[in-house]
Amino acid sequence: MKKIILGLMILSMSLFAEKITVFAAADLRFALDEVKAKFLKEHPKDEVETIYGSSGKGMHQIENGAPYDIYFSANEAFVEDLYKGGFVTTEPKLYAKGRIVIWSKNPNFDPKKGFDNMKEPWVKKIAIANPSHAPYGEKAKQAMQSIGIYKEVESKLVLGENISQTTQFIQSGAADIGVIAYSLALAPTIAKSEHPNFHLIDGNLHQPLLQGYGITKVGANKPLTKEFYNFMDTKEAQTIMQSYGFVVN
Repeated sequence: MKKIILGLMILSMSLFAEKITVFAAADLRFALDEVKAKFLKEHPKDEVETIYGSSGKGMHQIENGAPYDIYFSANEAFVEDLYKGGFVTTEPKLYAKGRIVIWSKNPNFDPKKGFDNMKEPWVKKIAIANPSHAPYGEKAKQAMQSIGIYKEVESKLVLGENISQTTQFIQSGAADIGVIAYSLALAPTIAKSEHPNFHLIDGNLHQPLLQGYGITKVGANKPLTKEFYNFMDTKEAQTIMQSYGFVVN
């Protein structure tokens, strides 16, 4: 009898538990993980799976039927495109503005020199995210063009699939220096490492990194989707985002 009751209890719990899948830009890897952990404390029976990658690639995956319930993009325009195409059911909503930094593990790196570091003899490879589909790479290119250094260093560029891979190139030594997300520079893997110093790039050197999100048509009828979507507007979530250098509403 006890086994039957226990079985019914487990079945009952599973019936009411929900799971959603979130696609998020790679710059959110640490910040959103903390937001998710906070959210799940209030939803212990539920599950939120997060998949991180290039915003552009995520957009194309959704267009091709990927079962993501919420889409977080480092470029709000990508959410707008999906909304116009009927792939996102909520109007594009801004969740933060991102920043970019110059970072290197090389002992010769001087954060005060900013982009001038890239002209130094010790720099053979410079990592940025691929500007064709990664918003952080697009802004890195814009900033480099603004100060007139892009053509000079273009032959040294190593393009990451997304900003997370770009950071890994520098961490592994595959690149000597690069432009990464401020949020990743503030994450423990860098902030608590032996090489925590970076140069925060002037936001006026590139177009604003406006980041948006929306509920997809796949997740439109799931209560948990709406709850997680709304949780991003709470003070708890915004405090976490701010701790990773994001500018929030």
